[in-house]
Amino acid sequence: MSPKQAQPIGTDLPSRLSNPARSALIGAGYTHLEQLAGVAEKTLAQLHGMGAKGIEILQAALAERGLKLGEAAITAPKQDTGGESEYCRILLENLHSEDKHVQNEAFQQALTTTEVPVKWAYGVWDELISDLEHPNNRRRAIAAQILCNLAKSDPQNRMIRDFPRLLAVTKDDRFVTARHCLQALWKVGLAGVEQRGLVIRGFEHRFDECAAEKNCTLIRADILQGLKQLYQATQDETIKSTAAKLIAREPDLKYRKNTVRCGGDFSRQPTRSGSLRGLPSSIQCPFRPEGG
Repeated sequence: MSPKQAQPIGTDLPSRLSNPARSALIGAGYTHLEQLAGVAEKTLAQLHGMGAKGIEILQAALAERGLKLGEAAITAPKQDTGGESEYCRILLENLHSEDKHVQNEAFQQALTTTEVPVKWAYGVWDELISDLEHPNNRRRAIAAQILCNLAKSDPQNRMIRDFPRLLAVTKDDRFVTARHCLQALWKVGLAGVEQRGLVIRGFEHRFDECAAEKNCTLIRADILQGLKQLYQATQDETIKSTAAKLIAREPDLKYRKNTVRCGGDFSRQPTRSGSLRGLPSSIQCPFRPEGG
């Protein structure tokens, strides 16, 4: 089953809903169909990802249970009503499943749902932070990537405290785990100016630190790609100047030349997934330094 076909976990929302519509509902705290009874159409229409078709599907599903949407807006369910806390419990249970299919389905749904801010981040936060040091490298990789997405759902700014633990995963003994984290790390910078500074400094430190490592070329390519994606999302000129500075530090002139040749400009959009997996290193270098 592909990620687009994944069924929701811990919810009974209609399977016909599109992924954006389902993610919008779950992010707002609506994990069960009956929670939508009495909610105004106008309220649902304001959710990013929820369109007329999604509302029509919800109306039909509610009607089958003798329920309907309401006329006036009501407050989205709070975590202590059981909807969000139950979702978090089932999500963590499935993320920790020994069944790789169940685990992957839960992971893909979590990534999709957390592309937008969600209210239930703290229901899974501490468990995911703990998983960054779990003996199983899949658990470490999954936790790191979801936490990077959840940074935008962190009004308490816990990420500022926990960022060093996330950055440590970019040096994981299993390179595939380290790389998954490194490729997602730029998303932390979307949460705010202070978080963005942490990411930029973390990337810069890792760029220099990896000089003697076996996979230095891939690590540096991933760092530059992450900086490019963060720049395109924020237009922060500090990121652009940092990238140029890092490229200039590269002692291998051939690699530096390839970086300039294949980097393009900052107006080029990143791949939809933001991932470099499967691309040869010769086309993974995203920046053109100043004056290049």
